[in-house]
Amino acid sequence: MAGMREETDFSFHIYEEETVVPYLPGFLNKDEKVSGSMRGSAFHKVMELFDFTELTKETAGDKEAVENLLKGQIAVMRQTGRLSEAYYETVSLPKITAFLMSDAAVRMGEAARAGKLHKEQPFVLGLPANRLRADFPEEEKVLIQGIIDVFFEEEGRYVLLDYKTDAVKTAEELVKRYHVQLDYYAEALEQFSQCRNTEKILYSFKLGEEIRL
Repeated sequence: MAGMREETDFSFHIYEEETVVPYLPGFLNKDEKVSGSMRGSAFHKVMELFDFTELTKETAGDKEAVENLLKGQIAVMRQTGRLSEAYYETVSLPKITAFLMSDAAVRMGEAARAGKLHKEQPFVLGLPANRLRADFPEEEKVLIQGIIDVFFEEEGRYVLLDYKTDAVKTAEELVKRYHVQLDYYAEALEQFSQCRNTEKILYSFKLGEEIRL
């Protein structure tokens, strides 16, 4: 999650934390719960490890083919120890299948085969403090640090995608909660490249929906 801090006493989050929602996977006893942050980490880990070069437009149009591809890759993740049993028990394979059938996932597959897909990219963005809050001094610098889930180059510009597992009821809730975060991510990408007009997408695993900002 992105936070920010700088060399004086200014420190706060640029977006709200994910809501913690009780979840009970099979490997836990009935009195224990998994936090929303653990579920989010589990989904992110699978997405980080998933080989998108194997996801074609034709495959994505066939639910059974997507399910088989996902199960096969996850089996390898578990066998090699890259995906823990706790994470495996926590993720929802149907929700990931739904994402892999989305337009965004198909575009990621095309970018991966072109060598233009990047995952879990850390960044640091320096900004005048008053950009973040009007009563902060302009001469002070604030460092925003974070990790971009996914970005890829497509037709000469960047596409930025962020996965969310928040327990929301509407897309508007996610936009309100995270639009500032994605604005800063896009600015960080554009600072070190010649690409402009970054496309920004949130994907909600809860809603099964792509949300374009």
